[in-house]
Amino acid sequence: YDVSTSDLSPPAFSQVVFIDIPQAYPRSAPITCRFTLNAALQPSSRDWVGIFKVGWSSAKDYHTFVWVEPTEDPEASQRITRQAVFKEYYLPKDEIEFYQFCYIDSVGQVRGASTPFCFRNQAEQNTGSLVDDELLVITTQAFPDQIGDVTSPTCPGS
Repeated sequence: YDVSTSDLSPPAFSQVVFIDIPQAYPRSAPITCRFTLNAALQPSSRDWVGIFKVGWSSAKDYHTFVWVEPTEDPEASQRITRQAVFKEYYLPKDEIEFYQFCYIDSVGQVRGASTPFCFRNQAEQNTGSLVDDELLVITTQAFPDQIGDVTSPTCPGS
């Protein structure tokens, strides 16, 4: 499925919000991403969350993916935080690239994307310098009507 600007109308692209995404994940352990759905999205058993290299242009550009677990109570699906777990075996092995989670619905439309993150060896994460430990990155989430038209799924600076 190719992503076009018509697929990324602001209401569609912001129907899934990924929460608490760290700047880096370890490559040696399973990772969990958490997200919420807004009331406009009706989840399907064919929806999935993928890991995409920043700069992707198609839903086919995923590195790996997992199916979204269905919820028992459809009414509660928008109120609860959901999660997707990726096994370490399937995670990207490089440390230079940035990735993001994307929620793709059953017809191949992007319904949400996370902030960028990278993968590091566990040892690298534990031996940061003092300067690295004091770095503070602030990200904001704006609603599409506050930021204008969404024309590309890529992250700023990519």
